[in-house]
Amino acid sequence: MPQHRARKTYSRWRWLPAVAALVLVGAFAVVLTTAYAPRPPVDGACPALRIVTAESFAPILRTVATCGPLEITVADGRGAAARAAAVDADLWLPDDAAWRGAPGRLALAEAPAADAGAVVADNATAAQVKRAGGGWGALAELVTAPGSRVRLVAHDPGGSGDGLLGLGAVGEAVWLADGMDASADALAVAFPRTRIVAADTPALPERPGEVGLVTERELRGATTTGRTVIAPADHTAQLRYSWFPSAAAAVDPERARALAGLRGALVGRPLTAAGLRGPDGRPLPSDDDLPPLTAAPFDVLGPHHVDHVLATAYAQDRRADVLVAVDVSGSMRALVPATTEPRIALVRRSVTALAGLLPDDARLSLWAFGTHLDGDRDYRVLRPDGDLEGDGRRSVEGAIDTLTPTDTGTGLHDTVLAAYRSAQAAYREGTPSHAVVFTDGRNEADNPTLSLDQLRDELKAAADPRRPVNLAVITFGAEPDAEALQKALEPVQGYVDRLTTADEVGAAFIHLAAGGLHG
Repeated sequence: MPQHRARKTYSRWRWLPAVAALVLVGAFAVVLTTAYAPRPPVDGACPALRIVTAESFAPILRTVATCGPLEITVADGRGAAARAAAVDADLWLPDDAAWRGAPGRLALAEAPAADAGAVVADNATAAQVKRAGGGWGALAELVTAPGSRVRLVAHDPGGSGDGLLGLGAVGEAVWLADGMDASADALAVAFPRTRIVAADTPALPERPGEVGLVTERELRGATTTGRTVIAPADHTAQLRYSWFPSAAAAVDPERARALAGLRGALVGRPLTAAGLRGPDGRPLPSDDDLPPLTAAPFDVLGPHHVDHVLATAYAQDRRADVLVAVDVSGSMRALVPATTEPRIALVRRSVTALAGLLPDDARLSLWAFGTHLDGDRDYRVLRPDGDLEGDGRRSVEGAIDTLTPTDTGTGLHDTVLAAYRSAQAAYREGTPSHAVVFTDGRNEADNPTLSLDQLRDELKAAADPRRPVNLAVITFGAEPDAEALQKALEPVQGYVDRLTTADEVGAAFIHLAAGGLHG
């Protein structure tokens, strides 16, 4: 089971032989389409290939000699996969492998390719980054520190691979060091401190304190006078231009031959002439003025990691139906370690933050639970399922204010099952559904009650793939039953998040808004 530390401050791939590096120095998908028509093979030639690629790679395709015509559609960002499906593409060539997580209706035969980047700042800010450690983790700490004047400059994370990977690298460094809750928290702080620039403008710093997240290709044509380029010391953020033939093209002999010919034509000079590294990652001769990239690359951002970045940037990506059940047993009066704040106040503050991050068309339900709080039920509904628009947010605030500890037991097992079933009954197709139960204790003083084995059996019987619910139990403090509880949640792929500090609790609720507590 994953363990998470408090944040300090607040498949196999087949690569297209092209690499670009991201160095420290808006809108959704941009789509430009060429006309296309049926593709009859020409005598002695290959059939036409329909290709969807990033705007940054399209010029390379237009320079190569192939045995047949190329029908090129340019589509960037999160909408590119859907565009590739819409035009029945033979090949999708995005600017990073992370977009692979959402291919939509496009059936793919194989996986991705590569590119990389850097960080650029004014000399004084660069010195500050270097003193802090000179890596992505150091940058994350600086930009998220209370009162910090360090700011980021980046492209729209939903519009291009370098925008996604630049901000993703900040979150990824925190994820690797301190866990996924802390990563979501860091991104939530960092994004409002980021200046997003247009896709055709290099993400270079212009003001003191700014740090630009810039690809090597952008740096080669940019003026860096008065700025310092840093190759992060902990990890290399590497864009991966990816080769994704469709399943249909891969099994068609004529189109497969055309694809193989195109791949061969791209190797070598066309890529280096475009400023892309080869598959061995060696720098180009023109890179003598850039600091060498020596740190190991991050892995390709997985779907949940991509969700973190996009949900941080776009409120609509945080649209979800959320049920939160809060333990109101007497132990919630206890103070949070190293603070003067009662546990229940910490939870009130965290649920308030969660509601503030959700968009108006999200739904939030709030329960209090103990033992027999509503007749035979161990929980009481403080706010039923409903949208946050209109008076919804005020009703949530009123419900949060009524969360008050009482002298009661902890009907944890019965409440977990009831919350799961309630979220399942309210499921809306196409909207993520979450049931989250917060407790600082164990199942106790509840009679009658489900055993852990019975809870497991009931969840197994209730599971319905047509109405999926993300179930999580957040435990605060020492909880000896957490491992046994985790096993009971396995039939629905539930998750136990064991937390011990106030920062971790706040981060967990922010993580919930950014896509759920599952990693």
